[in-house]
Amino acid sequence: MLGLSLPLLLFIAALLGLPWVAYEVAFNHAEREARRNAQQFSRIIATVRSYYAANVAGRVLAAHGQPVVLTENYRDTPGGIPIPATLSIELGDLLHQNAPDEGFRTAFLSDQPFGVRQRPPLDDFQRSALQALRAHPAQQEVWRVEPGPSGGSRVRLAIPVRMEATCVYCHNGHPDSPVRTWQVGDVRGIQDISVAVSLTQQTGDSWLMATYLLFFVGSATAALREHHKANARLLRVNEDLLLSRSYLEDSEHQLKLKVDELSTLSTVLQKAPFGITIADPRQPDLPLIYVNEAFLAQTGYTEPEVLGRNCRFLQGPDTRPETVERIREAIRQGDTAEIEILNYRKSGAPYWVRFLIFPSYDSEGQLLHYIGCQTDITELKRAAEERGLMESELQESLKLESLGLTIAGIAHDLNTPIGVAVTAASLVEQQAQKLGRLIAQGALAPEPVAQVAQSLTKSSQLIGNNLQKAATLVRSFKQTTADASRNEWRVLQLHPFMESLLLAVSPLVKRAQCVVDLQCPEGLALYTEPGSLMQVITNLVVNATLHAFEDREQRSIRLAVTADEVWVHIQVSDNGNGMSEDALAKAFTPFFTTRRSNGGSGLGLFSSRRAVEAVLGGRIAVTSVAGQGTTFLIQLPRTLAAPTRRAA
Repeated sequence: MLGLSLPLLLFIAALLGLPWVAYEVAFNHAEREARRNAQQFSRIIATVRSYYAANVAGRVLAAHGQPVVLTENYRDTPGGIPIPATLSIELGDLLHQNAPDEGFRTAFLSDQPFGVRQRPPLDDFQRSALQALRAHPAQQEVWRVEPGPSGGSRVRLAIPVRMEATCVYCHNGHPDSPVRTWQVGDVRGIQDISVAVSLTQQTGDSWLMATYLLFFVGSATAALREHHKANARLLRVNEDLLLSRSYLEDSEHQLKLKVDELSTLSTVLQKAPFGITIADPRQPDLPLIYVNEAFLAQTGYTEPEVLGRNCRFLQGPDTRPETVERIREAIRQGDTAEIEILNYRKSGAPYWVRFLIFPSYDSEGQLLHYIGCQTDITELKRAAEERGLMESELQESLKLESLGLTIAGIAHDLNTPIGVAVTAASLVEQQAQKLGRLIAQGALAPEPVAQVAQSLTKSSQLIGNNLQKAATLVRSFKQTTADASRNEWRVLQLHPFMESLLLAVSPLVKRAQCVVDLQCPEGLALYTEPGSLMQVITNLVVNATLHAFEDREQRSIRLAVTADEVWVHIQVSDNGNGMSEDALAKAFTPFFTTRRSNGGSGLGLFSSRRAVEAVLGGRIAVTSVAGQGTTFLIQLPRTLAAPTRRAA
C-alpha cells in the first residue's frame, strides 16, 4: 500500500483509534467518578440527617417543653442543642468515623478554640491557610496537593469560616471564649476538607487506555525506528546528492574555467604575431591540423589549402637539405629544435624563418602533437647581411687607419736614416771629386789621399748603417702591412709578431715619450688571423699613447703574453691617468669618445672588441682606476683550427 511499512501502518491505525479510545476511557471514568461522588454525597446526607435527628430534633423532643439552649456543652444541658461550631466539628469527626476508607475528611478548625475543647494543634497547612485568608479577606480558598497519611496523594482545601452577627454576639459574650473582640467578617477558622487522590479506581477504569497506550507507544516506537532508518537513508541519499551536487558545481566551475582558459589560449594562438602550426603525429605523414592567422599571412595560403598537408610544401630549391634533416631528426627523437630555414610563399617568393618545433604530451606521457612556431626573419637576415658588410668595411677602414698611423710613423723614422745616407752619399761624392782632382793634378801625396780614404770609409759606414735601419723599418712595415692586408688564418709565432708590431708603431711611441715593455715567451704559437690581432694590439697601444699620459712624466706601456692549456692571455696595461667610472662603463660603446674635439671617432675600442669576439673568437675586458692606469685583458682560444665565429 503506497510503499508504507507495517510499523507505520500500525502507528497510523493507533492515531486513528485515539479519539475512540479517549472517548471510551473518559466516559467510563466520568461515569465511575459520578457514581462515587453520588455515593459519598449520599453518605454525607445520611450522616447529617442521623446527627440532626439524634442531637437536635431528638433533644428538642426530649426537653418536654423546657427551653431549647444553644450550647457547646449540649449533652450535659437539658434542652441543649449544639451550636454551629460544635455541629461542624462533630459532623467532621462523624463522617470520618462512618467512612474511614473513603479518603474523605473534613474538620472545623481554629487557632482560638474554646478552653473546654480538647483539639489537636494546627498543622502547617492549616496555619498557613489561616494566615493567607486573614491577610487577604477577599480570598475564598487555599489548597494544595500533599502525600496522604496512608500513602498516595490527597488534595487539601481550606475554606474560611467568617464571623456573622450571631456568631459575634455569642462569642464576644461567652465566658469560655478566648477572644471577645470579634467583628463581623473576621475569619474565625477554616473548614479543612481532605480528599484522597485514588489511582486504583482510575487504573481499573483505564485498562483500555493503558492497553491502547501500550499499543500506541509500541507502534510509535516502531514507526519512529522505521522513520529514523528511513531518515538515515534519506540523509545518506541527501548527503550523496549534496556531494554530487557540489562535485557537479565544482566540475561545472572547473569546466567553465577550462573553457575560458581554452578560449583565451585559442585567442592567443590565433592572434599571435608569429606563425603557429600544429601537426598530428598519429596520422600518416604528420599532417597539419591547425594554423593561425599569422602563418596564413606569412605564407599567402588559405586554411583549406594548408590543413591536411605536411609542411614540406613550404620548401623550395634553395632550402638547405641539412636544415630539413635537422627537423626530421628532432621529430624522430621527440626533441625540441630551433633552426633558421629558407621557405617559399605561395607566390614563390623566398623568405627566412626562425623555426621552433617541439612535441606536446598528455598526462600519461603519450605524444599528442608537434607544435611549430615560425617567425619571419627575412628583414633581420637582410639587415644582418647589410650590417656584416658595413662592419667588414668599417673593420677594413679601421685597419687602414691603424696602418696609416703606422705608415706615418715609419715615414717619419725613415726620413732620418735616409737623410743621413743622402748626406753621407753627397760627402762621398765630394771626396771622390776631390780625389779625382788630386789625380788630375798629379798631386797624390800620401797624406791627402789618406784623409780622402778615411772620409770615404766613414761615409760608407754611415750610409750602410742608416740604410740598414731603413731596411729594417721597411721589412717591419712590409710584414705589418702584409698581415694587415690579408684575412688568412695561420699559425703565428707571437714573440716575433709582437716585436715587429712594436717596431712598426715605435715612431708613435717615441713621439709620445713612452717606454714599451714586451714580455712574451719564445716559441709561443697561436692559430689566429694576424690582421685582426695586429689591429687590436696597435689600436690599444696607440690609444694609450694618445689618451693615457696627459700631464704625466713617467710613461710606460706593458705588453705581456701568457698562456695556459685553454687560453692565450694578452695584457696591455699603462701607468697613465686611468678612466672615470662613466668612461669605463661606456668604453666599448660605439661612437663614445672623450677626445671628439681632437678628431676621435669613438670606434677604436668598439672595433677592437668586435675583432676579438666576432673574428678571433675570444673575449676582451678592461679594468681601470682613476690615477692608477688602465689594463686591457684579451683572451684568445688556444686552438689549432679557426674557432667558431660569433655574431657581433
